[in-house]
Amino acid sequence: MAGQIKQLPRTHHQELKASARRLAKDLPSLPGRYVKSLFPIAGWLPSYQLEWLWGDFVAGLTVGLVAVPQSISYASKLAGLPAQFGLYTSFIGALLYALFATSKGTVPPGCHWMLLTVFFEDVTIGPTAVLSLGVGQALSTYASGASTADQVVFALTLAFWTGIIQLIIGLFRFGIIIDFVPIPVISGFTAGAGIQVIISQLPTLVGIKTVNTNNAPIQVLIDFFKALSTATEWDSIFGITSLVFILLIKFSTDYAVKKRGITWLKYVGFLKNTIVLIIYTGISYAVKDNKSLSFSIVKTIPYGLTGIQQANYDISYASKVFPALPGIVVISVLEHIAVVKTYGRVNGYTTNPNQEIVAMGLANSLGSLVGAYPATGSFSRSAIKAASGVRSPVGSFITGIIVVICLFSLTNALYYIPSAVLSSIVVNSVADLVEKGKLAIPLFKSDIFDFLGFVVGFIVVIVSSLENAIYASVAWSLLVLLFRIARPRVEILGRTATGAWIDPTADDYDSPATAATSSVSVVPETSVPTGILVLKIDEALTYPNSNYILAVAKNAVLHRFKYTNTETRRADKSWSDTTQEQYKALEKKKGQDAAPPPNLRAVVLDFSNVTHVDFSGFQTLLDLKDDLERYAGYPIPFYFAAVRRTQIRLLLGVPLHVIGADRNAVAGASEGQKKKWFKFKKTPEEVAAEEQRDIASLEYFFTDLDSAVEAAVSQTTNVVLGDKLSANIV
Repeated sequence: MAGQIKQLPRTHHQELKASARRLAKDLPSLPGRYVKSLFPIAGWLPSYQLEWLWGDFVAGLTVGLVAVPQSISYASKLAGLPAQFGLYTSFIGALLYALFATSKGTVPPGCHWMLLTVFFEDVTIGPTAVLSLGVGQALSTYASGASTADQVVFALTLAFWTGIIQLIIGLFRFGIIIDFVPIPVISGFTAGAGIQVIISQLPTLVGIKTVNTNNAPIQVLIDFFKALSTATEWDSIFGITSLVFILLIKFSTDYAVKKRGITWLKYVGFLKNTIVLIIYTGISYAVKDNKSLSFSIVKTIPYGLTGIQQANYDISYASKVFPALPGIVVISVLEHIAVVKTYGRVNGYTTNPNQEIVAMGLANSLGSLVGAYPATGSFSRSAIKAASGVRSPVGSFITGIIVVICLFSLTNALYYIPSAVLSSIVVNSVADLVEKGKLAIPLFKSDIFDFLGFVVGFIVVIVSSLENAIYASVAWSLLVLLFRIARPRVEILGRTATGAWIDPTADDYDSPATAATSSVSVVPETSVPTGILVLKIDEALTYPNSNYILAVAKNAVLHRFKYTNTETRRADKSWSDTTQEQYKALEKKKGQDAAPPPNLRAVVLDFSNVTHVDFSGFQTLLDLKDDLERYAGYPIPFYFAAVRRTQIRLLLGVPLHVIGADRNAVAGASEGQKKKWFKFKKTPEEVAAEEQRDIASLEYFFTDLDSAVEAAVSQTTNVVLGDKLSANIV
């Protein structure tokens, strides 16, 4: 018959043997390729083209000049650490990136199965606003009251263990967990975090020192307005005017580039923070001797690398850090993967979350040796790097060199940076994060669950902390995922005049004849061969949803087909079996004028969307078949359409082929022999008989739904309809 599957797929044992043979063939060369992949610089550096150098130099220099003010601002204003630790985090992230980066995420041929340490040339790793705020809140929660030196040790130890956890996640290929947090939830969390960052900078922007900016944003905002009378004059002047100056440069350069075509001004826009920082630091230095002008400045930043501290690697100390780890690990991973995926989509390459997490783990664990606190991929600096024309990882190397040069030559000048100006830089840097709030409107129009996920991430950040928002966002994502798995869409299909199979009760289709003239959706007429139930499951058939699918299928039969098991006495049934009573109640409700329902002939299961069937799902099919045969009083054959080959072996266990009995669904027919499972040792005769049974049962498996329905119709003609026997029913 057309569309019928003719050949048995390979068993799991055969698949494993084939995989083992392929692995054995490649094994001699795999260790060498794996070690080489850990140092990808050895692969791309010899082929480096000198003509790339200018693009890398411009991008590296631009990002370096952007990274210096951002790193100082994030460390001092968000993480609550001395400013130099932001610079240490920035330069070590950039240098490690340059050493381990590969171009556009290229994977060496034949190594796709391996976990490679891969970075992407578009991405810049270093301190970020959201992660720095998370570190600051962790210090406030878990190291409250500690000295500055002790808080630095806590932050560096947090970076070390964050890196270790990330390495474990990546090396053991647990990066799949990132896929459980959808984009809407991440966007809501990020937009809320951006607003939280801005609110946290308001007190410093105007020189208020009495507000605890690590409180929930709502509380910070309340305390800010209460303490507004204590704002200092010159801090307010420096903070507000510098913010206006930054925004003026941003919008004017955007206008000049986009409207006037003056493309070179984009670099002025990239360096707006640096330009403003230089100007206001110069003003601060110029008035340093005027005692009447009082405002806060950064003060001493140690020369070079003399201020480096190291983490506490003692296991006993780790217990103090571990409570803060989950939130920091999740924030850093989500931020980095979001950056990498964004530029992967823009530039046309795919990403591997495991590879990225390993890369970030190395940056954090090794960075803690030279004074770096937790780092991740930066959206803003990565965008500038890509727009500046970076050609290879050399651009990151140049960025790291720029930051190191700053540490060895500009620390005296950095002493006079006004604190309020750093707050204005932070506020401007997170503006792009707040813009992600625009996603709420299309989410509301497209999917209510995605919209609610966005709202959960956004609201919890605003009223609580980043850590609580992360937990709430992940919990919501898992809850929605489990709900969708446990309550999949199960459709009762009918065929339209055009041959399409749809569920007219679940889908909203417009009739071509009326769609152009009416705003009311019209469902096209559908039909299905008499006595045939066509079910489509839009999800994997697994233990969370098996009972639900069983209930939906039985309910569909109850409402569409006649109860024909009248020969079984009520006393012989289970006390809980009220199917016959339910059927009679439904028929009474329909009234005497209603057409009698047909007898159930066969069930056709559309498995085109079923990606996996576990043992619970398999047991559900067995239970469904038993229940329907008790309902009908005779065997009910099951036909499968579009089953994946990996599932056929399991589904052959459903007693489809009845040996020694009439295959047609004639009332009172014997159920025949069923396949015996769980017999560990079988004779050759039993193996051959089972193979023949499986081959014979393939006549119930089809590549398309039309073929399966056609077979069900032609092979179940002898079914009692009402009170008379009908043959060749179409």
